[in-house]
Amino acid sequence: MAAPPPPPVQYDYGPPVGGQAQGAASNQDAFLPAVGEDFAYPAPGASVMAPLVANQQYPAAAQAPAPAAAAAAMLAARGAAASRDFDAGGIGYLSADNQGQPPQAAADGAAADAGDRPEYFAGIEEMLFYFEGVTCAVVNYSPADTSAIRNELTMLGAKVQDHYSPECTHLMTPYQQGADYTAAMAESAKPNGHKPIVVSYAWLEDCLTNRRVIPHTDKVLYRPIKDEHGVQGMESCVISIAGYKGPIRNDIRELIEASGATFNQNFTKKTTHLICYRAESEIYAKALLFKLEGQPLEIVNHMWISDVVKTWRKLPEEAELYRKLGVEVDFEERLEAEKKLRMDVEAQLEEEERARRNLQELLEAEERARQEMQEMIMGEERTRSLLKEQLTDQGQNTEALAQQFLKSRGDIDSLQGLLQQSEASRAKLEETVRSMEEERRRVSLQLEDNQRQQGMLQQQFARSRQDLLTQLESRLNTIEQLRAELDAEQKTLAETNDKLEESRRQTRAQEEKTMTCEKQIKQLQEQIALEGRDKMALQKQLDAERKSRLHILSDFENERKQREHLIRQLEAEQKLRQSLQKAVSTKEELRLKAEEEIERLNQGIQEMMDEIDRLRTFEPPDKDEERTLIRVKLFLEDEVRFFEIEKDISHEELLLQVGKIFMESFILKFEDDDHHLIALKTNDDIRLALRTIEDAELAFLKLVVDKANARRGFFSRMRRKLGGNQPEEAGETKKDEDEDED
Repeated sequence: MAAPPPPPVQYDYGPPVGGQAQGAASNQDAFLPAVGEDFAYPAPGASVMAPLVANQQYPAAAQAPAPAAAAAAMLAARGAAASRDFDAGGIGYLSADNQGQPPQAAADGAAADAGDRPEYFAGIEEMLFYFEGVTCAVVNYSPADTSAIRNELTMLGAKVQDHYSPECTHLMTPYQQGADYTAAMAESAKPNGHKPIVVSYAWLEDCLTNRRVIPHTDKVLYRPIKDEHGVQGMESCVISIAGYKGPIRNDIRELIEASGATFNQNFTKKTTHLICYRAESEIYAKALLFKLEGQPLEIVNHMWISDVVKTWRKLPEEAELYRKLGVEVDFEERLEAEKKLRMDVEAQLEEEERARRNLQELLEAEERARQEMQEMIMGEERTRSLLKEQLTDQGQNTEALAQQFLKSRGDIDSLQGLLQQSEASRAKLEETVRSMEEERRRVSLQLEDNQRQQGMLQQQFARSRQDLLTQLESRLNTIEQLRAELDAEQKTLAETNDKLEESRRQTRAQEEKTMTCEKQIKQLQEQIALEGRDKMALQKQLDAERKSRLHILSDFENERKQREHLIRQLEAEQKLRQSLQKAVSTKEELRLKAEEEIERLNQGIQEMMDEIDRLRTFEPPDKDEERTLIRVKLFLEDEVRFFEIEKDISHEELLLQVGKIFMESFILKFEDDDHHLIALKTNDDIRLALRTIEDAELAFLKLVVDKANARRGFFSRMRRKLGGNQPEEAGETKKDEDEDED
């Protein structure tokens, strides 16, 4: 659910001399100043300096310009503001042509003083004049930062204090905490108290950079943040920026750090939020791929981090305002500014039209009055003519007629005076009409120029909008193609996974069979070791048979190594997808060969057991007191191993034989990413383990020491069977073992 919009605010530009100048603000109190909303424009017919004149900060001679001049000034200002550079490196800022300066207010010849001054302290002189009346308290900064800020304010002509007092017009602090901040807020809450401006150092830094006084409500960075711990819930966010360049990128980075989130210079898999301006970048395509893979990633615009810092709480990223790209937000703001500009121009034109109609009605009324006076004069002239005729016809009443003529003459003189006054009034009205007509023509010319400029801007906006839509459409087509390719890759991956799973099942079955064979071989080795103790009593008579058995054991060891090498080949083939079919067929052939080898070994073992039974039928010879070999019983953790040593054996040779038996009792294995234990017996095994770790991107190589005789199988059962059939030999073996132990 989207966060509610912030309440309307009032721009407080601060007291340049001793009072305060306030202008109306729109609801655009966001991270970037909206196009056309950088300054509080005057109402139709009002002077741009009216608030300052009202507070006696400038001479009263700075009068308001005429309505036509105000309309032209606002049109020029809005046109200049609308010509912003909407590139990735300059969104929300004025273009490089005006060097970051605000639009200049126009004025007519009758109000030159007001027209020479910008709408809001646009130059360095106005900025110095502004700061001459500033008393700023700098608190909660480090001593070095406080000293640097004090020097900058002093050079601008401001007065600096260490703590807030009622005389302070500004309070500069990084956090909304402390006794000074509380006192400033309490002073602002008083009905009749002055309103101190609370800002951070970012406001002063931008004023110095742009060489003009910037409204302290233009950016969220100009306001102190709540505290240094950041917004709750933002500490787990890792945010990257794509497409933004220049000052706005630095502002977004400062907002990220102020919120308590982590700024990631490079976009990686650790990134949880991407603030993106355009969809043409490779980072945006990479982010879409990450989202399709299921990685938790949110793509938002700069308005999200701005509102997070403004409201000091983590806002939902699913809001429609935050899901748009940064270029879309700027384009909508630009269209909205153009709409407001057209509405203002239309209102000014309607006001001018009403004034023209009023003047026309006044002129028509004056003309009607003049015509009535002319008719009265003509009527009096006719009366005078009639009186002349009467005087000519009636000579007898000369005196009476003379008196009447004199009286009429006085009336005529009064009427002529009235006529002269009417002529003078008419001349004045005609002069006023001519001046208004000239003013109207001048405004019409300016309006035509502005309409042409507006048409050019509209054409430019239409072309930009068409280009943007074309780029968005091409990007959407590219995304659709990527999705189709990803779907195909996913299908191929699913098929490959199915094949790999089938191969794994076959490999597991082969491994189980191989493990069974290993158990049988180990049991055979144990059985052979037990039989070896019996054969050592035969000594010379069974020497040939012992050599044959040792040869058989070496063959068994070679076969075991071959089977282990076969297992390593199977595991290596399992990791290679390109040769999956070949590996499966090879494994099947190797499995058949292994079964044949196992069958052959079983037959050999059976023959050997038959030979052992045959040899046991012979009587053991008398013990040779002069024998050179000594039988040794080695007690391990859970088994007993037997071997022979010479009488003159050295300590090093004894350690070598014991170590060899110990290493045969334990096997070194490594664990892969599927938790399979694979024995390490050759250099090829070690290289295979290292390659597996690199492919799986594991952090370490896990080694396991396993006992070679931990599992019992076929040979154990055979040994128990042999022990049950020949108790006498087992008793003799037990007796020999006791003697050796003594």
